[in-house]
Amino acid sequence: MAKRGSNILAILSDADYKMMLNELCTSIVSMRISIARRINDGVMQLYWNIGKSISERKINEGYGSAVIKRLSVDLEKEFPEMGFSERWNMLRFYNTFSVADPKLQQLVAILPRGIFH
Repeated sequence: MAKRGSNILAILSDADYKMMLNELCTSIVSMRISIARRINDGVMQLYWNIGKSISERKINEGYGSAVIKRLSVDLEKEFPEMGFSERWNMLRFYNTFSVADPKLQQLVAILPRGIFH
């Protein structure tokens, strides 16, 4: 019985196989980047919405800091993989960019979230 890979050369030349492999690898990398961008967009929108929710309830960093800290702790317990630590200040993020030009808001949405830590 012939090895499984030995028939490949009968179908594709080595150069054609390498070109096909390269195209597929490029496609996979491109898709990974596209998925990462969509995830980042979703996470930034989530953080925006959390900041907006806190802002709309008039919970500010001074008077309402205990509420913000408690939310941070409880969200971090519930979703430890998402980084809801107290350092990530969603209220400040929302307040800073909610008054910004819509074009700037679109740019903020594509920033890596670590930039605001």
